[in-house]
Amino acid sequence: VILKTSYQSGNMNTLQQEILRKRKNFVELAGGPAKKFVKRSEIEARNREQYLKEQQRIEEQRKKKEEEELKRILEDIPKVEPKEEPVPVLPTKEVARRLRARGEPITLFGESDIERAERLRKLELKEPMEYLEGTSNDFAETVKDIEQQEEELDPEELEILKKKRDDEDPIFKEEDREPTLPEEKVLFFLRKLLREWELELDSRPLTEKRTASGRLEYVTCAQCRRYIKPFFKLLRSKNVPESILRAVCGIVESMKVRDYVKANDFYYRMAIGNAPWPMGVTMVGIHERSAREKISSNQIAHVLNDETQRKYISSIKRLMTFCQKKYPTLPSKCVS
Repeated sequence: VILKTSYQSGNMNTLQQEILRKRKNFVELAGGPAKKFVKRSEIEARNREQYLKEQQRIEEQRKKKEEEELKRILEDIPKVEPKEEPVPVLPTKEVARRLRARGEPITLFGESDIERAERLRKLELKEPMEYLEGTSNDFAETVKDIEQQEEELDPEELEILKKKRDDEDPIFKEEDREPTLPEEKVLFFLRKLLREWELELDSRPLTEKRTASGRLEYVTCAQCRRYIKPFFKLLRSKNVPESILRAVCGIVESMKVRDYVKANDFYYRMAIGNAPWPMGVTMVGIHERSAREKISSNQIAHVLNDETQRKYISSIKRLMTFCQKKYPTLPSKCVS
């Protein structure tokens, strides 16, 4: 009797399992138990198909991992809101025309429209000049606009349009309260004067309005209204320069007491200043001449260097003239 050891029985089991595995693989390759053999080309085709599937699965896992990594990186980056690029105040053609009038290069290498406008602004602050060639005539444009409105609208419709314009614009709308701050006192008084001027012009008979002098007064009032609007905005926002506010407050207080000579004095101090003119040699040697400290820049007015300031200061002068005409006083306190 031959006795089998445990080692021999273990080897037999392993051999049987390998035979079963090979048979199972053969059945899978052959497509069924009925087929007795399989071609090598079929085996290679099946292996190639399995390889491609495995590579596709690996590629999908790689892409998914990259997307997750990119999403994590984007979440860690702080969000920064894009800043809007400031738009130049002047058109590009106007900036080029002004630079050409100054003899400056139109565009430097790599310069944008914003940088070009900023360069022009610095030049104008450093060396102010008048651009006479090609500038528009504001007075002629105002006349054209008024004539167009009179042609398109009847007198009644024109009055309704003016009233609606005053109601919709908060800058020119009158307020039923007492002013407290200096800016409010100036705003309320000048706005009241402008409104009285417009009402006086509208109350004239039609024959007087049609005359050349009547149309000239109406156009002057409309131009004054347009020029003084930026000043009213500064008064509402409390952003008026201190030197101008001080002078305008003096003008308003003087007009309230009907002292137009004093108001005119405040106006000239604001417009052209009161600094003495340097005559002759002002610096000889290392010592200053006597009274040279009076020739200082803080006494010289620079408000007329700015076009917007020049316009609303001239409008204030027009309102002063109307106030003297509307509320006359003693000849000694009037400006001839």
